[in-house]
Amino acid sequence: MNNPKPTPPAIGLDHVGFIIPDLTLSQALFADLGFTLTTRADHTRTNAHGQVVSAGSSQHSVMLHSGYIELMQITDPLAGHQLTPAIHERYGLHVLALATSDASAWHADCLRRQVSVGPLLDWSRPVKTPESEGLARFCFFDTPWQANDPSYICWVQHLTPELVRSPSLLAHPNLAQALLGVTYEGPLDGLLAWGQRLQAAGATRPDDGNGLGHWRLQGAGLTLNVDADSVAVRPTALTLAFENLGPIEQRARALGLSCLPLAGLGTGLRIDLRQACGLYLDALVSPNMATSA
Repeated sequence: MNNPKPTPPAIGLDHVGFIIPDLTLSQALFADLGFTLTTRADHTRTNAHGQVVSAGSSQHSVMLHSGYIELMQITDPLAGHQLTPAIHERYGLHVLALATSDASAWHADCLRRQVSVGPLLDWSRPVKTPESEGLARFCFFDTPWQANDPSYICWVQHLTPELVRSPSLLAHPNLAQALLGVTYEGPLDGLLAWGQRLQAAGATRPDDGNGLGHWRLQGAGLTLNVDADSVAVRPTALTLAFENLGPIEQRARALGLSCLPLAGLGTGLRIDLRQACGLYLDALVSPNMATSA
């Protein structure tokens, strides 16, 4: 009798990543909206010869109690960063990073199921906060990125989690708490294909089984909505949980951003960040917000 294959750990939403043209301007926008950001950090990677080299990108992060947002600029197009071609297609939310406690197990499972993935990679970035200083290390792998992909999918395991969520980084003047999910919209055929890829990546199908609606991840989710007028599936909204919506609304209105009630989701606010980030920010007050990574 064949032994059953081990089931890899549950998949969560580690972070989402924006590819942006100007890191300084994007950092200023998020700071003005009341987010606390990490100091600028340059990514490095370990190459095939065991050498630590530049990964060709720099970033700021908005760390939350659950999940986080990464603002990333491609600083060296010749360094071989996987998403360098994205800057020739569009700016905005590109990275959908799935959280795992065992990247090696998920990598092996993907290979067993013949899911096209790259090799396991070791990356790092420096971290310096009032509480700690060091080199944040993580192991990840990805699927090959294509220009028309709704998002670039990768799986991330943090090897030094104690460095990335210092208390000072979790204190946001706008009372932001957690990353809850991403909404994608597009034509039906594109959404069904994207749903198949999400399922292969570890997301759980909606209960109705048609591939549309809310795909579940551990502590978060991804929503797929039909937009018959769209020619491609794209991320249209980023959903965050806040302790209170007053501070984020006040800051958004001071910046001249449109803020409208978010219908159908209880207490919520939709902030128009399309010009700066290519999507809406859906802000919710959730009584069941995750408070740990």
